Amino acid sequence: MKENRLLNFFRYKRNIIISLVAIVLILIFSAFFLFFKNDNTNSIVTENELQIVLFGSSKMTLEVGEEYIEPGYYAIDTLGQLKTDLIVVENNLDINKPGTYVIKYQIANIFKERIVEVVSTDEETTGEEAEEETFDLDFSLIGDDVVTIPLNGNYQELGYKASYGNLDLTDAVEVSGQIDTSLVGEYKLTYKISYNNIQKELTRTIVVVDDSLVITVSLSTTSYTNETIVASVSVIGDNFLALVLPNKIVKNEKTATYSITNNGTYTFLAYNQNGDIFQKVITVNNIDKITPKVSCTATINPNNTAIKVVASDNLSGIKNYVYQDGTITIANSNNSSFSYNKKPNDIISVTVYDKASNFKKITCQVIDNSALDPIIPGSSETVIKKSETNTLKVYITKKSSYYITRVWAKDPYNQLKKYDSPDYGFVLYRPKKLLEMAINANNLGNKLVVGFNASGFYLEDTYDASSVSKYSKYNKTSVGTLVITNGKVIRNVYDKAYKTWFITGIDSNNTLRIFTDSKASTQAEINAKRTWANEVIASGIKNTFTFASPLVVNGVKSNITTSMPSISSKVNRQAICQVNTNNFVLITGSDLSRNDLINIMLDLNCQTGTNLDGGGSIALFYKDKSATTIQTIIGNSRSLTEVGYFTE
Repeated sequence: MKENRLLNFFRYKRNIIISLVAIVLILIFSAFFLFFKNDNTNSIVTENELQIVLFGSSKMTLEVGEEYIEPGYYAIDTLGQLKTDLIVVENNLDINKPGTYVIKYQIANIFKERIVEVVSTDEETTGEEAEEETFDLDFSLIGDDVVTIPLNGNYQELGYKASYGNLDLTDAVEVSGQIDTSLVGEYKLTYKISYNNIQKELTRTIVVVDDSLVITVSLSTTSYTNETIVASVSVIGDNFLALVLPNKIVKNEKTATYSITNNGTYTFLAYNQNGDIFQKVITVNNIDKITPKVSCTATINPNNTAIKVVASDNLSGIKNYVYQDGTITIANSNNSSFSYNKKPNDIISVTVYDKASNFKKITCQVIDNSALDPIIPGSSETVIKKSETNTLKVYITKKSSYYITRVWAKDPYNQLKKYDSPDYGFVLYRPKKLLEMAINANNLGNKLVVGFNASGFYLEDTYDASSVSKYSKYNKTSVGTLVITNGKVIRNVYDKAYKTWFITGIDSNNTLRIFTDSKASTQAEINAKRTWANEVIASGIKNTFTFASPLVVNGVKSNITTSMPSISSKVNRQAICQVNTNNFVLITGSDLSRNDLINIMLDLNCQTGTNLDGGGSIALFYKDKSATTIQTIIGNSRSLTEVGYFTE
């Protein structure tokens, strides 16, 4: 072995000498070439080629572990310029591993190769017995022998190393064993190496444990709401470290609550002792704090009121509609429209609720289509007075002994009025005079007006007449019963007990009503009259007319028996009836019996009809629009205490 080292030393010295000689020759050649080039200016170099020159042998042999010494190399072009620094050397030589290796030298597209063979020998070639050198097989695992990984985690091999002396045998290690990370348990990996008749084996234990955490979130409500939702959070698992709420607050407990005020996505995190992160993501979309958008129209028709609502909601949707007439709830419905068979008493409103309990209350826009078309006299009738305005139409026709006055009023409840004597119960006036007072008092000089006698009287017996008998003219009034004028109670029946038979008037639903009075001779009967009076007042009647015995009820002859007026006696009569909501008929004239009035009303399709004061008290007046005088059609012979009239 020592002789080999000496031989290698001489080889090394020889290579150095050869290299120095070669360098000297190159320098001489380069100088000569440059001189020649300068002296021969007519020479033309057509190609500048490169060549690589290797010093030493292109084939070399080394023993395992013997150091490789590069013999040297250079590159030169045809111009004599050295390019050695541009050479790229590719050297994969491993002196510790027997084998044949190729060292590559390259510049541009020019290549050179040197072959080096590394050989292994157990004996020296000196003829003497070689000294034997032995090594231990070094084999170990990188990392711990026992590795813990979570359930369903990924096992990453930590590695191992094996060597024999300077020889790396890591690639020769064989690994065997199976790991199922989807099942909790212990698994073995076996590592084996065999070299130079030496065998070694190592094992690593892989423990799969369930360190996972499960986060559950329960919401206080999943229904639509306009309130805060409380999320109850719980972590399930044994290796718990911390819980992190969506607002970044850290909890060391496994349970917590979290308040949610707006819709959105919320992430809850849980950490185990290993630092692993588990998460639960929830989406909340049932919080609705915006009120519905609502519009409403209430169309008043002749026979009903139709309410239509248009409503929309941003999220939860519409739940129900509460319809109100003033403060009275008339319906609580799931429908966006509602109809009821009457005219409204007050403002129509609707409250719309969404499914999150938000609500919006709105007053409905009113469209009044309640007025029915006017009933115009036929061509066979003689019309003596006719006047039409937007709110009142009057047609007066002449029969043989009486007049039929057709009146169309758009809002009869407010257009049928009454005027009382300014000295009620003391001074009486002719009805025409009272009508003139009414026109002046209410600025009706440029309005269409049709007037008639309003009330009669009837005194049969008295309960206590002491306060009445002082005034003789009381017998010309309706003092003994309920008197309402323009919505004001003028006289009530609480301390005056006279029988006036009947009272009529238009209630708040534009319906002509007839109320039956009764005689009162005892305190109990007086109390009954008070109850009856309260019923009249509650109906909303603005003006009462007395002496109003029923003639037609619900479109048929009344079955109420009364002697006022008599059935067959033909005298001066005055009556009023209602055909429909907007159309009324006044019958005024002579030579008429009770049956005549009934038959006329039925012929004219009246639904409700009643007698008014007759005899010398009949009266019918007409004042055209903007006229300065009142025309008397018939009557006006007796002084009265009040007069009725229709006006615009």
